[in-house]
Amino acid sequence: MSDSKQEPGFDVPLSDHEYDGIQEFNNPAPFWWQLAFYLSIVFAIGYYAYYEIGMGESSDQRITEAMYKIKQIQNANKPQGPDEKELNAMLAQAESVDAGKEVFISKCAACHAPDGGGLVGPNLTDQYWLHGKGGISDIYKVVRDGVADKGMPPWGPILKETELKSVVVFVKSLEGRKPAAPKAPQGVDVTQEK
Repeated sequence: MSDSKQEPGFDVPLSDHEYDGIQEFNNPAPFWWQLAFYLSIVFAIGYYAYYEIGMGESSDQRITEAMYKIKQIQNANKPQGPDEKELNAMLAQAESVDAGKEVFISKCAACHAPDGGGLVGPNLTDQYWLHGKGGISDIYKVVRDGVADKGMPPWGPILKETELKSVVVFVKSLEGRKPAAPKAPQGVDVTQEK
């Protein structure tokens, strides 16, 4: 016999619960488990009261708020479009043209050649233009929006606004230059249309 005392009610078989020689015991759940169970009920009631009845913010409200903030940021950072005076002023600044040349070499030279003479893309140094009339705002729109049917990606979402403007200024500065191996003219002679 052991000296351990057995708590009353533990391991006492329930007389009417027996099946195939197996008896069910009447042992309560441990205290920590019961405490966790009752605390979860209290938490659920509080949660329901706060979010369904009270002033708690629903996930739909949080998503709507977050989307509103995202739209505000997008609108604040959205390119405003070409300002011809600003672009023409940048054209006169050597540092803007040099900054545009760096962007052009890294992003555009694969299709237009480093000197703008054209490879897969058209020659940017002549007076023939496929899109627009060769004005600085026309160049801005083509670079920003791209030309999907010709394989030119839209650079507006990729480049920063300052990079976009500087590369447009550089492309405009290529006008009238003599590239090493110019591509044959493509598009419309814009000098005839003016």
